[in-house]
Amino acid sequence: MIPRHAFNVKLNIFFDTSKVRRVIFRLQRSMQEALRLSAFHNQSQLETRRFSDGIEFQYGDPDYGFTYSLDGRGTLRLFRQGSSARRFHEWYRRFMPSLPSLVMETISTIDEELTGYDKSEAYRDLNKEKNRASVIQVERASYNFRVAIQTSPTNASNRDSIPNIRVLNHSLLRRVPSHDGNLTDPLSVIPEEFGRATYQVNRWRDPDKVLEMYQVAGPSNNEWTMLFFDFAYVGDTYIPSRGERQPFNHKAFVTGAQTTAAYLDFFRDRSVCGFMKGVLVGGKELGPGQGDVGPELTSTPNVKFSTPPSW
Repeated sequence: MIPRHAFNVKLNIFFDTSKVRRVIFRLQRSMQEALRLSAFHNQSQLETRRFSDGIEFQYGDPDYGFTYSLDGRGTLRLFRQGSSARRFHEWYRRFMPSLPSLVMETISTIDEELTGYDKSEAYRDLNKEKNRASVIQVERASYNFRVAIQTSPTNASNRDSIPNIRVLNHSLLRRVPSHDGNLTDPLSVIPEEFGRATYQVNRWRDPDKVLEMYQVAGPSNNEWTMLFFDFAYVGDTYIPSRGERQPFNHKAFVTGAQTTAAYLDFFRDRSVCGFMKGVLVGGKELGPGQGDVGPELTSTPNVKFSTPPSW
């Protein structure tokens, strides 16, 4: 299991490149403090890169590396490349508690430096004890996780076997279009006719109105042995099928509590030990105790499911 992670925030900004240098200095201090609080140290591995329409901080540590960037479209992004589940867990538990303060400090810096207003500017009533409201607003935020699974061919001598589609067929993928468009058993289709099969469901979770996305894809590359699971935990405007819409409250979403909920409750419990396990064990109803984090489970013919000991 190879997890990858990205945290994205959409801001309502216009990037003023004439003021970037001061922004870089201030954000670099914030990044250094986040590394200190995470006990990563090794600050010589932190590099700053400036592009025509953005800023990127790359932490090149071999164990805890990541990228933190802001582009000209107003997207703030924390990204970590794939690694072992054990190493990802260690990185997340160390660094992510400092993420909310890092994000809010970034927003505050941009608000002060790129909007053209002084933070202490008084309202027109000349009441100097009042500070203006923040110009920069968070419009959307999301935690995105990707897990790559490699299955073993069901029969190495059988060129017509499609390992990842066989796994999906046990749980989600019952019918696919044939060459004439009619629905047919996916196992009856020759491999050369498959490009990629994708299953996705989005759902709103009460009471916080957080949008959860569950997706699994079986591509044809690597001899149809790969499965890619993508999960997203999203704070956005709540748009129900009926009733009133609810605006996104970033102050309730970009918090330490939601950082923990995104990882433990959503990614670990519902995504990996719920959805992903269900796909890999063939969609079977698990008996008492089988849904818990624990020993390895034998699933469909060419997949085994287990969770990191650290969980």
